[in-house]
Amino acid sequence: MSELKKDSVERTLCIPLWSRAIAVNKLPQILPDHDAVRILREMGETKPPTVLYHLECGALAGAIRQYDFACEIREYLKKHPKACIAELGAGLSCLRRQIGNETNPWINIDFPDVIACREKYIPTGKMEKNVPGDITDHRWFDEIPFEKENGAIFLAAGVLHYLTYDDAAELISAMADRFPGGLFVFDYISRKGRRGVNAQIRMTKNAARTDFSMEDAEKELTAMSSKVSEVITKSYLEGYPVYGVRCSWLTKLYIRSKRDKFFVAHVEFAKE
Repeated sequence: MSELKKDSVERTLCIPLWSRAIAVNKLPQILPDHDAVRILREMGETKPPTVLYHLECGALAGAIRQYDFACEIREYLKKHPKACIAELGAGLSCLRRQIGNETNPWINIDFPDVIACREKYIPTGKMEKNVPGDITDHRWFDEIPFEKENGAIFLAAGVLHYLTYDDAAELISAMADRFPGGLFVFDYISRKGRRGVNAQIRMTKNAARTDFSMEDAEKELTAMSSKVSEVITKSYLEGYPVYGVRCSWLTKLYIRSKRDKFFVAHVEFAKE
């Protein structure tokens, strides 16, 4: 991946990409991402960062997040069919293509070198726009075609982990002010989960480290802004049931071990 900086947060792009690619065969019921297989092949990547990715639980860890977010998008669009969809720290996510959405405005925000890599490997849809920038620099707000009557859903997959607590709180507060009636969905980790994630990153020989975590999401998120109107948290691995999947005993143990570590937050912003 010569387009990406060595030992950077961007370098972690291959971690979920490998999970999703392997899940195409191991867990095809979970929103298969055929683009992930293609992208890795075009990059010349022939083996995942560690052999653990070949395990069913390794594939599940990355693939299930796209499925979780797809469930949230579908529910939000039932009430807001013309909503804008935005991925913060989009990386090489192919979620729009996975769910086949060509009707809603879709904005991808990430660092300039990541956007350049994205545009090389992922075709841009007719309603899609790539925006280079740092999500902690709130100028990207101006790129969102937000109309209050239509709404907006924001997604951040494995992104807030790398922000400081203060930066994450400032971002959420500013979004709540700017996008009334919007929904922000992101995954987060507990303090114990953060230690595990950092260990995983070290195994990939990456110098990036996670920082943001929460212990009481509802209390902490509502404290960030008076305009956070509702917070719902779910298990990252079990909160959005997938029917027809029979996991191995090892995967079941893996899921059990993450119940107090990995979560998805559904954060609604007040309409007024």
